[in-house]
Amino acid sequence: MISKKKFILYILLGGSLVFPIAGFLLRPISFESLRNQTTVRILTKEGTLIGRGKNQNQTRQDWESIHEYPNYVPEILKIAEDKRFDYHHGIDLFAGFNSLYSYLFSKGKRGGASTLTMQLVRIQNPEIRSYPVLLRKVFEIFEALRYEVWLTKSEILEAYLNSISIHSNIVGFPSASLTLFGKHIRFLSIEEAVYLTVLIRKNKPGLDELSIRYQNLSERISYKLPRLKDPNELTIDTKFKTKTDFSEHWKGENQHFLIWIRKLISIPSEEFVSSLSSELNSELHAIVNSELDGLERWNVSNASAIVLERVRGKEDELELKGMIGSKNFFEDGNGMVNGSLAYRDAGSTLKPLLYAIAIEKGFYTVNSIFSDEKYSFSLGQGGNYLPRNSDLRYWGDLTLAEALGNSRNIPAVTAINQMGVTTFYRFLQTAGFTHLKESPQFYGPGLALGSGGTSLLQLTRAYGSFPLNGILPKIRLGKIDKNPLYFGKSTRLFSGETAEELKFVLKDPKLRQRAFGRRSYLDFPFPVSIKTGTSKDYRNSWTVAFNDRYVVGAWVGNFSGERTMDVSGSFGAGRIVQNIFRSLMKDKPALDFKSSYTETRNFCRLSGKLASNQCPSIALKVRKKIILNDLCDKHQSESNPSILGVGFVYPSMGQVYLYHPSYEKDTQSIPVRVREYQTLKVPKLVWNGKTEFKPTSNGDLRLPIVRGKHSLVLYDGDIMKASVDFEVK
Repeated sequence: MISKKKFILYILLGGSLVFPIAGFLLRPISFESLRNQTTVRILTKEGTLIGRGKNQNQTRQDWESIHEYPNYVPEILKIAEDKRFDYHHGIDLFAGFNSLYSYLFSKGKRGGASTLTMQLVRIQNPEIRSYPVLLRKVFEIFEALRYEVWLTKSEILEAYLNSISIHSNIVGFPSASLTLFGKHIRFLSIEEAVYLTVLIRKNKPGLDELSIRYQNLSERISYKLPRLKDPNELTIDTKFKTKTDFSEHWKGENQHFLIWIRKLISIPSEEFVSSLSSELNSELHAIVNSELDGLERWNVSNASAIVLERVRGKEDELELKGMIGSKNFFEDGNGMVNGSLAYRDAGSTLKPLLYAIAIEKGFYTVNSIFSDEKYSFSLGQGGNYLPRNSDLRYWGDLTLAEALGNSRNIPAVTAINQMGVTTFYRFLQTAGFTHLKESPQFYGPGLALGSGGTSLLQLTRAYGSFPLNGILPKIRLGKIDKNPLYFGKSTRLFSGETAEELKFVLKDPKLRQRAFGRRSYLDFPFPVSIKTGTSKDYRNSWTVAFNDRYVVGAWVGNFSGERTMDVSGSFGAGRIVQNIFRSLMKDKPALDFKSSYTETRNFCRLSGKLASNQCPSIALKVRKKIILNDLCDKHQSESNPSILGVGFVYPSMGQVYLYHPSYEKDTQSIPVRVREYQTLKVPKLVWNGKTEFKPTSNGDLRLPIVRGKHSLVLYDGDIMKASVDFEVK
């Protein structure tokens, strides 16, 4: 007989085991916690599935209710993996004994003893794979018992079917059905269900092994299935035997958007309905590729396009409707580069933004006069900057509107120097150009000509400020859980008056006619404001256009950075934007822009004042608040000087010249030009306070080169008109 002390000891020992086990089993399990790796479905505006997000395991996982599955799917699964699933409580003792017997008496060959519940435990707890075998099995057994306590058989099946790894990085039957068969799980056939079940044991079996496994399982189920030599024929992608064949059938017009949006979605969700239109994107892709076929002989290999649309009732946002990153996502080499997000030299595309902030801060008006002359701008200790126009010509005096419409470089550099590079630099950062990481001095006045670079998405978003009355828009990308997802935040960049003035400047074909001709790809049969840009050596061709409904941008060039054969913004990207805008507007009324803040006034092209009958005039939209009383009198008297007055075109103040001793001095003379020289009555030009020179009637002369610091002073009789200091080293 057992003594009383021993009995109490046995009770205590038993309790020390039972109570922890009971405590373990009684820890509740939430069914929702099993869905922690579900990835979001990403749909187009039309509801077409274009892909899924990725979870922390970098896999794609969809989730469908067990009621969405055909009845034969769980039946086939149980026959293949756990035929006594409906009768055990997480552990199949009979299968365990069979497995042990096989291990001991069948030369190490043993059947599997893991139930569906135990497999689900492994899926939900991937860290246990690193445990020792015995410890891992103990954990699986006790955790399976706990699952059976807290979850129904139906819930366990649902979690398993949605979580099991099927093929590559595809997780769950729903994801596999959509990827391999192009159909929702509810439409899965019996043959396809068998195929997916076979892949559970081995994700990528060889053809012979796959055929054997498929046939063995087919014979064990109650449904009659045809024999298949190659079960892979069930899938939708077997027709694409090579990458080349695949790229010919699928151009991947939505793939760049898909990859980008995956990085932006951080909220756990089942579904993201994007604003992207698959129909429009397909049309954009066709336009881009058609134009690239024609541009190929000009050494152009790629292009990108963006379409943004206004959101009804919203004054601070635009909606992304189309994004083409390259001509073919699946193309070898750079096909996967998203050209709409890549940063490149912006060319002249930043000029509207430059003039907008210059006008906003009161430096200029649209009728201000600029001198398009050869200038050398001092960079302080960094030397001098000598910008040139793309046509290598200089047009003299012209209004800001004409300078912008014809994309003249000298006036733009004049404006940024007057306003300050730092001011424009800070404005660009506010406008979303957050990639500008260097100091303003690093970019210098070349920032006005695009030296800081931009991306197509960034640029089209910034141009959206003009139709939105000066508000930088946030970009609506779609809805996740019925809540909108945005790229960027909205903020006011400039006033509605400034936005409207420049909108009309960019719309007027007469203002750009001198540079682009009477007919070009910038002209439309309906009102559109447009601006082009071409970077140095014709490496990048840009065009952005907008009306009161759309903003369309395009880039053309080579991802390698190789230069094109003189493809300008108006010719390269302009053709793409022209075709896109015509397609967008083909069923819509061509309504003219409304004037909310501006009215039309006639100005003298040479003085910028209100035009008289004798003036070469230009009609511009200017804000109603401006009081304009000055009537131009420049053309009533020939003796009246230009509004800019007398001064030195070059040298510029502080300019440094270098003397090279290996060359003849006569070939290194210093050029001098005086503006409005012919208006002086008694002109006199004094060099270094001693020597007097007399320029030509046009105000030109050349000084001998001598090392040292020099000064030039211009007089009209005894009255000093201008002076400049420069140095020869």
